[in-house]
Amino acid sequence: LNMGVASVAVNMSLDARMNTTVTPWAQFVPKDIFNNFVLPYANLNEGRTNARALLAEALLTILQQNKATTFDDAISAVNGYGDASFGSVWTALSKQKIYFKSSQTPLIYDPMSVIAFGYASCTGVSVMLVDALRAVGVPARVVGTPAWHNKTENGNHNWIEAWRGAEKGWAFIEAKPAGQGETLDNPCNKWFCNKDHFPVPNDTPVFAAQFDRSSGVVYPMAWDPDNEAIPGVDRTAYYAETCSKC
Repeated sequence: LNMGVASVAVNMSLDARMNTTVTPWAQFVPKDIFNNFVLPYANLNEGRTNARALLAEALLTILQQNKATTFDDAISAVNGYGDASFGSVWTALSKQKIYFKSSQTPLIYDPMSVIAFGYASCTGVSVMLVDALRAVGVPARVVGTPAWHNKTENGNHNWIEAWRGAEKGWAFIEAKPAGQGETLDNPCNKWFCNKDHFPVPNDTPVFAAQFDRSSGVVYPMAWDPDNEAIPGVDRTAYYAETCSKC
């Protein structure tokens, strides 16, 4: 890793941080957030590839065409909510527009596989969106629940959180193939953010993946439940409070 994808990811993250013309927002990311949610070359236990170089090359042009100057501009453009004529991460690299297809994890969920096959389920498109945002200097992380209402038979789901700057902080949204017409400002326009999924009292656990292992929290993976190697952040309280109001 030191001579491969890890060093490439670090160098490209620093390039984005110093590129005040194309990715000016990156210079304002605090060091701890940058180290934990921009630098890392992977999210979960997906295959390790040099996807960041491929993503950055395609997306920097799209950002320039959209005249992106803020975190929100970058997030919208990358995820396909900018000018459609300029494309997005879902159209820039695959022969066809990448689309959502359920039950693909863990067979298809690293970015290179998603690009090659042209589809993925929620985890795959979330990982790809996080990697795409990190490639252009936007802090992002995979978030999800291993089981709705803490019962595996109810299924699981993953989405992402992106950092919008010091004033706005973290906001959540789905990768566009998994959720159409969503915004960063309104949590209630996500299909899962409601009292049905987060009742009072809440019984649905939610975690975000991170690189720093010091918290002692584990990000549980529904497709690999015995694997406790992925560090996490417990986001249950935030989603319980936010989504129970929707």
